[in-house]
Formats: sequence, C-alpha cells, structure tokens
Amino acid sequence: MTHGVTEGRLGGRMGRILGLATGFGALHAVHTAINLLFTMAQLVVLARGLDQPRYAEIVFLTAVGFYAQPVDQAIGRANYMALRPVSLGMAGSGRAEVLRFLVGQGALLVLLSFAVPLWFGLDDPVRYLGNALFLFGCLFTNYWSFDLQSTAWSADLGRPFAFISIIRRIAFLAALGLFWLTGNFLLFGLATTLIIALFMVILVRMIRRSAIFRQDAARPAASGLAAYWKQFWASLLFALSELLVLNSPYAVLTALFGVGPVLVVFDSVMKVCRLAMAGSRTLAEIFLPRISRQLLAGEVARAHRGLWQVTALCVGATAIPAGAVLFFSPWLFNLLLGPNNVVPPEAAPAAALIVLVSGFYQPATFFLSYLNARRLILNVTRFACIAALAGAAVVVLRHWQPVGLLWVYAGFFGSVSFYALLQCARIEPWDAAKPA
Repeated sequence: MTHGVTEGRLGGRMGRILGLATGFGALHAVHTAINLLFTMAQLVVLARGLDQPRYAEIVFLTAVGFYAQPVDQAIGRANYMALRPVSLGMAGSGRAEVLRFLVGQGALLVLLSFAVPLWFGLDDPVRYLGNALFLFGCLFTNYWSFDLQSTAWSADLGRPFAFISIIRRIAFLAALGLFWLTGNFLLFGLATTLIIALFMVILVRMIRRSAIFRQDAARPAASGLAAYWKQFWASLLFALSELLVLNSPYAVLTALFGVGPVLVVFDSVMKVCRLAMAGSRTLAEIFLPRISRQLLAGEVARAHRGLWQVTALCVGATAIPAGAVLFFSPWLFNLLLGPNNVVPPEAAPAAALIVLVSGFYQPATFFLSYLNARRLILNVTRFACIAALAGAAVVVLRHWQPVGLLWVYAGFFGSVSFYALLQCARIEPWDAAKPA
C-alpha cells in the first residue's frame, strides 16, 4: 500500500513538472528565447553580409516596420479586450468585428510591403524585390506577434500558439542560415515569405476549431462595430504614444542627419533595448491571463500585487543586459555589428541607462494597454506627447553629438516610464459590460 502511495505521489509530481515544462509559460519563454536568438543572429548576419549602403536601407525598412506596428498593437489589444470576457463566460461578443479588422490589416500590410521599397527606385528589380520581401517579413512578424497572438490569448489558445510559434521561428533561423551560406538576399526573402504563408494557414485552421470562434458568426452589427471601434481607438492612441517614445528619434535623426552613422548609433542601442524589452514583455505576458481574470472577478488588490511583482522581475531581468552594455560596450557592439559598428565607447553609460529604463517601461505600458484602462491610457498618451515635443526641441536647438542625443533620449524615456508606472497604481476593476 505504502509503495503504491509513493508511486502515486511521484507520478503526480512528475505530471506537475511535465505540465509546467509544456505549459504556456514555459513554451512562451522558449519562443521568446528563440526569437531573441533569431533577432541577434539576423543583426549579426545582415551586418556582415551587406555593404554599408544596403545595410542602411535595411535599417530604414526595419524602422518602417516599427512605424506600422501601432495599428497591429491596437488591433491585438482591442481583440483581447473584446474577446477575453467572452472566453471566461462573461458578457460580450465580437468575433465578426475582430475578423473584419484582422483581414483589413493584413491587406494593408501587403500593400505597404511592395509600395515603400519604391522609395529606393526600380532600377534594380532584384534589389527592389529583396527589399519588398524583407519588409513583408518585418510587417507580418508584427502581425503575428501582436494582432494574431493577442487574439489567440483572448481565446485561451496561448499554449498551442506558442508551440507553433517556436516551430515558425526555427524555420526563420533556417532561412537566415540560407542567406549566410549563399549571400543571396532575395532567396532569404522568398524563404521567409513562404514560411509566413504556411504558418498563417496552420493558425487559421487552429483558430477555427476554437469554441469562441465557432459562435457569433453573424455579420458585424453597427452597435458591435461602434463598441469595438472605441476599444480600437483607445488602443491605437496608446500604441501611437509607444511609437512616439520608442521610434520618434528615427524620424528626427533621419531629418537632421540623413540615413547614416548617427541613425545607426541610435538604432544599435535600441536593438539591444528591444532585446531586453522582449524578455521583460514575456514575463508580463505569462502573468496576463491570471491578472486579467483577477480584475474581471473584482480582485483588485491581488491584481495590483501581481502587477508590481512582475514589474520587479522585469527590472531585475533587464539589469543584466544593461550591465553588459555598461561594462562591455565595445565588445558587445563589435560582436553585433562587425564592420558596421559606429557606436562610440563613451556612449556606454547612456545606452545602459536606456536599456535599464525599459525594464520599467515595458510592464507598465503592457498592463495598461491590456487591462481596460482607457482613461489612464489617455493620460500617458498626453504626457508622452508633451515630453516628446520637449525632447525634440532640445535636440533641434542644440547641435548634439551622438552621445548627447542618447542622454536626451534617456531622459525622455525615463520620464514617460515613471509616469506610466504611476498610472498603473490606479488601474480599476475590469467591468466586462463596458468597452475600454
């Protein structure tokens, strides 16, 4: 009898361990790790496989992806807020509206993919098509990571979505290896486009089997579209404030200094910052289902406690890459950029501060945007606009060197992050009957 009980306990423990190892949190963390590996590998490979003028074009096209990202973020967040109460058996409906916006955004991204590279001309069709397919990959990576991922989370499909995302990103790594071996940038673009199309088909088949998407099949009613539009608009405003915070310097620096070394310095620092933010965002994403359930149940104190605990974890995790930038800056940027490294060693303290601040900014803005906090989102948006104008004025009025520009940005980034944290303390219970 005792032997049987012991075996039962061991089996139970092994089952729990296996469940944790294959659960949403573990799979999502693995996907993030592979995603970070791909991002760093792509940076290293492209910086070494392309000449400086072509690499500058790729930096520009990547920035275009950043500027298109707010709409993806807004649709994903609006989808989550529209569908999350439904998936938990509460009031609400929105399948038709969600699908309408997803299809529309997909069509817009295809158009942008082939329109924007016309900026560089059509004198070299192979160069044009390579750029177009690279931008297609950037735009549809955002589409997958924001529009589709948030929609899957709302329907409690986080685990299967994370699993297919892991396989998808491994396929992208293989495509990058193809470019490394052949040096053919167009072939790399064709491979990534094929991967995107294949996994889109797989995801559509998976979502169609979900209970939340088998109901509410009618065409969107005017009232439903109006409610969804309010959610989308609030999310878009906040996503635009994030665009302002994370990407406005690209436009300002390009206008003042052109597509060249100054832009590459800022982009290089922000690449490390975004890598750190991907890790802290993953921590917030893992705890989002629990915190959203608590707010929908009216358990505000528990939700706030969880929010601050996640923020502390994010800051601790971000301190590691920030320390690497501070103490090993020349080695780190040489590793990442090779012959395209133009980041001066004296930029290390400002760059490290920017990376550290992201540990506060990412969880604060993430939870505000997913937890039905429309009024607080508007507060942060207004503050970010005012701070951005002040920062831009400082940059324009003085002839800053790259290091000085980084310090100006660090001050701007830090002020918005602190204000967003203050707003998080004011998050209220989530009323499923009211739109964001």
